[in-house]
Amino acid sequence: IYLDHNQTYSASLGASYLWRGTRVGADLLYGSGLRADLALPPLQPIPTPDGPLDGIPNGASLDPYTQVNLSASHRFETAPGGPYEVRLDVINVLDDRYEIRNGTGVGVGAPQFGPRRGVFVGFTKNFG
Repeated sequence: IYLDHNQTYSASLGASYLWRGTRVGADLLYGSGLRADLALPPLQPIPTPDGPLDGIPNGASLDPYTQVNLSASHRFETAPGGPYEVRLDVINVLDDRYEIRNGTGVGVGAPQFGPRRGVFVGFTKNFG
C-alpha cells in the first residue's frame, strides 16, 4: 500500500542573478499529487473478511500542483548604519489554490492545503 505522503513525481527548479548588489530570483515547485482513497462505483464493494470495502486505501492521487515564488534583495554597503540588506519575497505568485492531501486513506487523516499568496519583507543588519 502506498503511504499518503507518497507522490510519483516531485521537482524543484530555481535561479538567481546578482547585479550591482541587487539579487533577483525565482523558483518553481511541482508535485504530481499525494495519495488519496480511490472510491469504488456505488454497489460494487470489494468483499473482505472484515466486511465490504467501498474504496481502495491510497489507490488514487490528488491533482498535480505547481507553485511559483519570486524574490528580490539589495545590499546597501555604504548607507549610513550599513551595511544592511532589504528583501522582498512573494510566495505562490499565481495564488494557485491546491490541496496537498485530502485526509482520506492511510496516514495523516487530515486535509492540508498549499500556501496562498504571501508577500514578505525582510531587513538584515549584521552587528559585530
